[in-house]
Amino acid sequence: MIGLLPFFIPVILWESGASLAKISGFISLTGAGFIITLWYWDGLRENNQWTKIIALSFIAELLLIGLLAWQPSSLSIFGLALLNGAYNCFYWSTQRAMFNHISSAKTTGNRFGNFQIIVVISLKVGILAGGYLLETIGITAITAIAALSVLTSSIGFYLLTKGNTASPHNKQADRTTNHINNIEEPALGFTAILAFKDQNKSKTIFLLDGPFLYLESYFWVLSIYLLTHQSLFTLGFIVVALTLILSVVFFLIKTKIDNAHQPTIFIIGAVAYAASWLLRGTIDSQSEELVLYSTLLIIGFFSTFFRLVFNKRFYDIAKQQNTYQYLICKSYYSQFGIFIFFGVLALVFYNQETVKTGLAYTYLWAAPLALGYSLYLFASRNKFHKYFRTSGKTL
Repeated sequence: MIGLLPFFIPVILWESGASLAKISGFISLTGAGFIITLWYWDGLRENNQWTKIIALSFIAELLLIGLLAWQPSSLSIFGLALLNGAYNCFYWSTQRAMFNHISSAKTTGNRFGNFQIIVVISLKVGILAGGYLLETIGITAITAIAALSVLTSSIGFYLLTKGNTASPHNKQADRTTNHINNIEEPALGFTAILAFKDQNKSKTIFLLDGPFLYLESYFWVLSIYLLTHQSLFTLGFIVVALTLILSVVFFLIKTKIDNAHQPTIFIIGAVAYAASWLLRGTIDSQSEELVLYSTLLIIGFFSTFFRLVFNKRFYDIAKQQNTYQYLICKSYYSQFGIFIFFGVLALVFYNQETVKTGLAYTYLWAAPLALGYSLYLFASRNKFHKYFRTSGKTL
């Protein structure tokens, strides 16, 4: 469902006449919408309202598609951004909470790799379908996409909830519910969120990670669209083709992630991620197709590899702490980072006329900032020496 339309939001905004400044403002407000909704989501989570959470996730996505059908104006973009943030909150917060409970320190890399492969297949089918519809019948395709989303939502919600309709005395249902929800971890208050701190510099990493996630999912999607001569179907096809190739690669290496020397592999991932932003900032649509697509493949590999090792470390650390506090603080701080970062970009790009130049400069500035992810390992000099004095398996 994400692939059918939400994936194309930055392109739809661009095609509707939105400037890079307005798109940046949209992303900033999306972060604000996420934060506002997370407060409500956390209350539902505390009260074990998982069926309601899943239902609201589907409803928010359908409302998002419906609002997109209005041909976004300045006023509707404001509401669209907040609704987009609400949908992202219900989807990502629920996903993190559930994934955390099906993984352990020895299986995080493998399970996340398996999870990514499953998501990739379904997501890319949606992207191909959405790109084809938008390319062939234009914005009116949103009506068809909305109908398809309603059908998918209804079937999906039924399949997800039919197993939980048993009586309260169903022991298996009780075990599943208790496994997902930890009633000893109440919803976080404002003071607890502000006071959050650990020895892994997690707060700093969360603030950093939010902007990078949205640079990838909004700015980079727009860049690929411009690099592929503004064809939605070509955009979808390239994203799908690259992802399928990378899925094969990661199917082969995902089990090795758990057995590798974690500090070494994380640093390799962070450096590769920084290099991917340098490549993004220098890639040229005038290059030969072989060079262009090879560069896109390298960028995709570096980014996906880093996300795999980063998520392994994230979930491993979460299991060593108050799990829900860690997961929820991740969302609060990442979205706050998005709100501030893209709000500043909206001001910077206010008089920016060349979108490609603005995007390229943003990527080049992002490259050295990406090296800041290394703080997730080396919060102190002692920890730095400790990691590299110890012997361990290498990749």
